[in-house]
Amino acid sequence: MKKKLWMIFGPVIVAIAALLILLWAPINFKTVTPQKVRQAATSLDIRVLKGESVKNAAEKENYIPIIGSSELSRMDPFHPSSMAQKYHWKNKPFLQGNPGTASLTQAMNVGGMTNLKGNKAVFIISPQWFSKSGVAANAFQYFLSPLQLTGFILKSNTGDKAMNKYVASRILELGVSKGQIEDDALQRISEGKQITSFQRFYIKTFARSSLKNQDDLFGSISMKDHEQMIQKASSQLPDDYNYKDLNKLATKLAKHNSRDNDLQIGDSFYRKELRKRIRTYRNTHRHVKYTSSPEYNDFQALLYMFAQNKVEVMFVIQPINPHWVKYTGMPKSSIINFDKKIKYQLRSQGFNEIVDLSNVKNQNYIAEDTIHMGWRGWLMLDHHLKSYYQDKKANPENTQYHMDSYFLSNDWAQNKNVTK
Repeated sequence: MKKKLWMIFGPVIVAIAALLILLWAPINFKTVTPQKVRQAATSLDIRVLKGESVKNAAEKENYIPIIGSSELSRMDPFHPSSMAQKYHWKNKPFLQGNPGTASLTQAMNVGGMTNLKGNKAVFIISPQWFSKSGVAANAFQYFLSPLQLTGFILKSNTGDKAMNKYVASRILELGVSKGQIEDDALQRISEGKQITSFQRFYIKTFARSSLKNQDDLFGSISMKDHEQMIQKASSQLPDDYNYKDLNKLATKLAKHNSRDNDLQIGDSFYRKELRKRIRTYRNTHRHVKYTSSPEYNDFQALLYMFAQNKVEVMFVIQPINPHWVKYTGMPKSSIINFDKKIKYQLRSQGFNEIVDLSNVKNQNYIAEDTIHMGWRGWLMLDHHLKSYYQDKKANPENTQYHMDSYFLSNDWAQNKNVTK
């Protein structure tokens, strides 16, 4: 009888035991190959965003991260990944973002990228993040990485105390729960206390160790593969780089791919998302404002993570389709005032590399849909990235940041005036 039971349950028990050993054993699994890194660079796989091993491996190679949200999935011929491949940029983009990611998610992401220290990055800012309520709790909960969270908890006794209190409080406010011990540790940090020795021991020895092994083992298996999409897109580009010629091509392709509407929105997006209910959007954004939002405080947390590691960052202010702005009745002042406020928060603290695409003279075909760059918008950004990507090391002169705790205050988040 015992033998029969063992024959039935024995293999299951052995498999579980083997898995537990793999997850908790102090073994350094080296499963991230250069080929995996190349695939991950354009995959936009959520495991890459929430993990650490693949991104840190990429930082040892010729990649510079482009961090943002859903715009990164608009992979037309002028997407930075397409341009980098066609024109053999010395360093290639490593895409990090998904629909729903915003400042706080990316702050945790950047905090876990230990090899980013002293290097460059690109960060795309979306005005629509800065709504009255800020990031949706369910979106933040979905994208928060338990691995990155444990890293933050273990480093919470160093760095800026007010910032650590803010991040911990904000995570708790957004309803995140990753386990009783982790929750209690976050509560202590939010109160300005250090975590207990038991919390540190448990999180470091068991929780984080297991999560790191999971990331090493499974973080790059069966990733989404967009390499063929990038290859197909880049094949439409001319062999020689000439900005004027490329601008003409971008306009031509944009016109061809947005024939179903007069809003300069890509046909595929228009048919799927807008055509049946387009009239319901007319004048619906008359009262939209982007100057009062908790997102400004979350954005400050992101800036702190960059500053702490002396990362040189090119910030890109993403455009909103001007025809969509007019159709929905959004006041132009909403974009202008947001533009002033976010640039003040950046420049007053030493983040001076800003590509502002929200205010260019010729805005035709700058966006592929309503709020995301495409066609000419990507090309305008590529023009700046081309030289920026020549060297991945940060210029120390461009990382002389001076952080101001005022930008963590509710007064700044809700203040419609630009200055203090």
